[in-house]
Amino acid sequence: MNSILIKYKEKLKNPKLLIIIGIAGILLIFLSGLGGKEETPAKTQTVTGITAEEYREKLQKDIKQIVKGITGSNKITVVVTLESGMKYKYADITEGASTDKTEDNTTSSSSELKQGYITVKTADGGEEALLVTTQMPEVRGVAIVCLGGDNEVIAEKIKNTVTAALNITSQRVHIAGGN
Repeated sequence: MNSILIKYKEKLKNPKLLIIIGIAGILLIFLSGLGGKEETPAKTQTVTGITAEEYREKLQKDIKQIVKGITGSNKITVVVTLESGMKYKYADITEGASTDKTEDNTTSSSSELKQGYITVKTADGGEEALLVTTQMPEVRGVAIVCLGGDNEVIAEKIKNTVTAALNITSQRVHIAGGN
């Protein structure tokens, strides 16, 4: 066994063999970079593809879970209203030019402003504007009807929890008791 290791050790001292092994290693690294998967635009679309209605429904479901945890009841109705729809911000380019002219004791100036959006090619060959950020709509109000909603202590716990979770004022939350 030791004699086999000694033979390989002697062969590795050959500079030509070390150069060939080094080049082969570099080629393997380069080839592994070429075969990597790229993230397709469709995957980024699914992350930002939530609608205002889906957002509202998710908020209602989350608030129901919060109220269920406080009251222990499954008979809960939650209505969330939103200020507006989703707000999207796209990457844009603004180019401006201004000129000053002086003729016979008069000065005039003019400026021109051009604004455009940065576009990217899609997988199907089309173009679309480059989305920078998506802003979720602001919550306008929350109405909750649940068992125990008439109890001041329970209603206060629910109101404090919902206002903290949604980062809204307590005036935007109304709680009522129900059957």
